[in-house]
Amino acid sequence: MASEQRISKRRGLRGATVTTPLFETNRRSALIILCAAMFLVLLDVSIVNVALPSIARNLGGGTSGAQAVIDSYTVPLAAFLLTAGAMADRWGARRTFAAGLLGFGLGSICCAAAPDLPVLMAGRIAQGAGAAGMLPASLALIAVIWDEPGRRARAIGVWSGISGSAVAIGPLVGGALVEAGGWRWIFVVNLPVVAAALAAAWLLPAGTRCARAIDWFGAAASTLCLGCLIAGVIELGEHGAGALALALLAGAAVCGIVFVAEQRRVPEPMVPRELWRNAALLRSCGGSLGMNLVGNGTLLVLAFLFQVVQHRGALAAGLATLPVFAPLTLVPLVGSSILSRMRPPVLIRRGFAAGVVGQLALVAAVLRAPHSAVAVVPGMVLSGCALGALVTPLVASAVAAAPSYGGLIGGLNNAARQTGTSVGVALFGAVTGTASAPSATGRMAGCFLLGAGIWLVSGIFAGRSPRDG
Repeated sequence: MASEQRISKRRGLRGATVTTPLFETNRRSALIILCAAMFLVLLDVSIVNVALPSIARNLGGGTSGAQAVIDSYTVPLAAFLLTAGAMADRWGARRTFAAGLLGFGLGSICCAAAPDLPVLMAGRIAQGAGAAGMLPASLALIAVIWDEPGRRARAIGVWSGISGSAVAIGPLVGGALVEAGGWRWIFVVNLPVVAAALAAAWLLPAGTRCARAIDWFGAAASTLCLGCLIAGVIELGEHGAGALALALLAGAAVCGIVFVAEQRRVPEPMVPRELWRNAALLRSCGGSLGMNLVGNGTLLVLAFLFQVVQHRGALAAGLATLPVFAPLTLVPLVGSSILSRMRPPVLIRRGFAAGVVGQLALVAAVLRAPHSAVAVVPGMVLSGCALGALVTPLVASAVAAAPSYGGLIGGLNNAARQTGTSVGVALFGAVTGTASAPSATGRMAGCFLLGAGIWLVSGIFAGRSPRDG
C-alpha cells in the first residue's frame, strides 16, 4: 500500500494522494493542525459542563435544558461519524476535514450569540455535526501522511495525548472563562483556533479518493441507528426505562436491521463487505468500545465518590481526578514509541491487564477506606495508564486493518468509542443510582468489579494476535 501511494504521488494520478512541496518538508505542521482540531472537538465535550448553571440562569430551561445542551452535541457527533467517514473516502479527507471545521466554527458563532435555548441547541447540533466530520477525516489524513506503521503510531500517540488533555483541562478552562467573561466565551474561544486551522488546511494532503459512490440510503440508516441508540441510552440513564427510552432503542434496532439488510443487498454498500469480515478491525472496534465504556463509567462513579461520599466541592472533585487524566495525557506519547518496537496485540493485552488491576484496586479502596483521599489513587493511576496505553494501539490497529478506507475506519472506530461512552455512563450511573453515602460504597464497588470483568473480556477479544484467527 505504501509503495503504491508513493508511485501515485510521483505520477499525480487522479484519486491518488496529492501533497504540496511545503507539506513534504514539514509534517509537524500537519500534525499541529490535526491535533488543534481534535483538541477543540473533545474540549467542547467537557468545557460546557461547568457553564451549565450560568446558561440556565441566562437562558432558562432548568436541569432538562442543561442536559439538552450536552446531548445536542454528543448525539449528532456520534450519529454522523459513519457518514462523515464515507464522505472523507469519497470526496477527500482534507475537504471533509475543512468542511467539519467550518461547520464547527459556524456552530460556535451561533452558540456564542444565542438569544435563547433553542438557538443554543441548534448551534450545538452544528458543532457536533462538524466535529463528526473532523474525527474520521483526521485519522484518514494521519494514515496518508504517515504510511509507515511505526511513524504512524507515533503520530497517533501525539494525537491521542492532545485529545486526552482536552478532556482533562476542559472543566478548568471552562471555569476560568465563565468567571472572567461569562459563559459565551467558552464558544468564542473556539473561533481563533478554527480560523487558524482553516487558513492552514491547504498544507494538508488532499487524501485518497475512492471511486465508489456514497450509499446515501445506508448513510441515512446508519445515522438514524446511531442517533437513536445514543439518545436512547442517554434517556435510559437519566430517566430509566420509560416510553421515550424504549421507543428510541426500538428505533435504533429497526434502523440497524434495515442498515444491515441494505448493506447485503446493494452492489456498493456504505461499509464494504470485506470490512465486515476483517477480524483485526472488529477486534479493534470492540476493544475501543470496551475501553470507553469502562473508562467513562469509572469517571462518573469517581465523581460520585468524591462529591457524595467524601463531600468535596465541584472544583475539588475535578482536581481529584487528575491521577486518571495525567497518565491519560502522557502515556500515549510514550506508548507510541513502544508500539514501534512491540506488536499492537501485546500492548493491548497489557493495557487491559493494567486496567483490570486498577479496577480491582478501586474495589478494595472503596470497600476498605471510602473516605480516604489517598486510597483510591493507585487504582486511578492504573486505570488512567490503561486508558492512555490502549488508545494508540487500538486506533493504529484499526487504521492498519484497512488503510485504503481511512475515513470509514475512523468513523467506525470513533462510533464504537462514542457508543461505549454513552453506554458506560448510563450503565454505571444506573448501578450507582442515587443512594446516600452509607449505602453507596457497595454499589460503587460493584461498578468497578463490573468494569474489571468488561476489561478482562475486552482484553481477551481485542488482544488476540492475527495468527490466532
